[in-house]
Amino acid sequence: MKRAAASLIALALLVSACGDDAVGGGSTTTVVSGVSGSIHFSGGLEGRDETWVLESDGSVLGPDGYTGVIGAEDRVRLEAAVDAADFFDLDAEYLPDDLCCDRFLYEVTLTRGGVTHAVTTLDGADAPEALFELIQTFLAAVRPA
Repeated sequence: MKRAAASLIALALLVSACGDDAVGGGSTTTVVSGVSGSIHFSGGLEGRDETWVLESDGSVLGPDGYTGVIGAEDRVRLEAAVDAADFFDLDAEYLPDDLCCDRFLYEVTLTRGGVTHAVTTLDGADAPEALFELIQTFLAAVRPA
């Protein structure tokens, strides 16, 4: 319940930060610090190995020197996915007995409010569906379109 209230407060701050600036009458947007962290995934048929890092200010570091920034809408979607997965209360790993064969291994580490938690899972593992939705939301937010 506290986590949901904190997310609503963060969302309210984010929305209220959008508006006219005092000088030019234009629009300014301030991204409220929220979730930061990284996702590392490896495997698959192509043998991919990528790490994506999201800083609390919204800046993104990716493979091959990629840098970018996520927008406010992606930040809100990511925060909602973290809450939907109840990420900070998930087990540390969801791995099947058989780790074999061309599946992606995901290592997700997130920090919010000074709390850091890491979860490792594999495609096809018996893990909460909301965890896989969070992984897809994170990747969609940080990767270039």
